Amino acid sequence: IVIPKGVREIGRNAFAGCASPNIIIPESVNEIGDYAFRGCCSLESIVIPKGVTKITDSAFRNCTSLKEIIIPESVKAIGGYAFAGCTSLESIVIPKGVTMIGNSAFEKCTSIKEITIPESVTEIGDYAFDGCTSLREITIHEGVTKIGKKAFNKCTSLTTVTLPAGVRNMEHAF
Repeated sequence: IVIPKGVREIGRNAFAGCASPNIIIPESVNEIGDYAFRGCCSLESIVIPKGVTKITDSAFRNCTSLKEIIIPESVKAIGGYAFAGCTSLESIVIPKGVTMIGNSAFEKCTSIKEITIPESVTEIGDYAFDGCTSLREITIHEGVTKIGKKAFNKCTSLTTVTLPAGVRNMEHAF
């Protein structure tokens, strides 16, 4: 699927359940609505355009074939359940511009092996990485002051956690 140049917004549920393995989003897009690509089970990779500032709630939820996503530095927030249930997602680079990772954003992403949280992130939401059973290594840089409840719950392969000294609120994160 190729979204035409000039399109500025992908609406809520626009491609939910789509069966295409590849969707090309033009640089003109600056907003992706909630649930826009939810349940696109054949979608394997996606590049978010540079004008997008937030990956909205459940935008790519349950895209079970999604292996790769490129998030530009323009993104400031990753919404709740944004990638929850993306069971084929092996790695994700969270760019330095992101300040918040929402509740359950990567919940049950069972193939992610490692994650680095950049210094720009100040808050990791509740259950953000819950059930990431292949996650072995987490590096959280200075800047994070809150790690939500059970953010890393059921991360059964976790062997290395690097936390900054400045984390003040970490209510049952592990």
